[in-house]
Amino acid sequence: MNRPPQNSRRLRQLVATEAARIMVEEGIQDFRLAKDKALRHLAISGDSQQVLPSNAEINAEVEIRLRLFQGDRQPVLLRQLREAALQAMDLLADFDPRLVGSVLEGTATEHSDVNLHLFADTPESVAFFLMDRGIDYEIGSQHLRFGNNYRELPSLRFELGPAAIHCVIFAPDEGREAPVSRITGKPMRRARRKQVEALMSAE
Repeated sequence: MNRPPQNSRRLRQLVATEAARIMVEEGIQDFRLAKDKALRHLAISGDSQQVLPSNAEINAEVEIRLRLFQGDRQPVLLRQLREAALQAMDLLADFDPRLVGSVLEGTATEHSDVNLHLFADTPESVAFFLMDRGIDYEIGSQHLRFGNNYRELPSLRFELGPAAIHCVIFAPDEGREAPVSRITGKPMRRARRKQVEALMSAE
């Protein structure tokens, strides 16, 4: 396999490091947007694919940055967000919630939402559930990849204590096939409540 020239490898590393900084400090969750901003900040031409890091490379830099610059407070924040995730999963137990994303993977920051996958006959059933409990919510959608196909799925976002809870709603029979992770390119990791509890007990 051909390796990119040393100068390109160095630029690629610089872009990955800057994109990670942008994601951590500015709360940007879109890897492509973080890459574009990093290219502009570094005054690097984005024409060459050799200087564009993969999402996995940027995520690795995010992990490094969190350890180096937020090692004293990020674990405390992460535990708080996981506790909020458990609270939300208890609230939404009727919809078989699964935790996904940065709170599960350990790369959450002060800008991170708690991301849940829910399973319901209709999105309206989740909305009515929240309405009945006096919980205000915002309606949205999430663009997710399944194999080589992309789908737009309904989502709801609401506040629970200090945390923002973002829920993507799947049909009841869609639990077996997880969307593709933007980071690994493999099926997204999902965790049920007991798995989140075990994760926290092991900390």
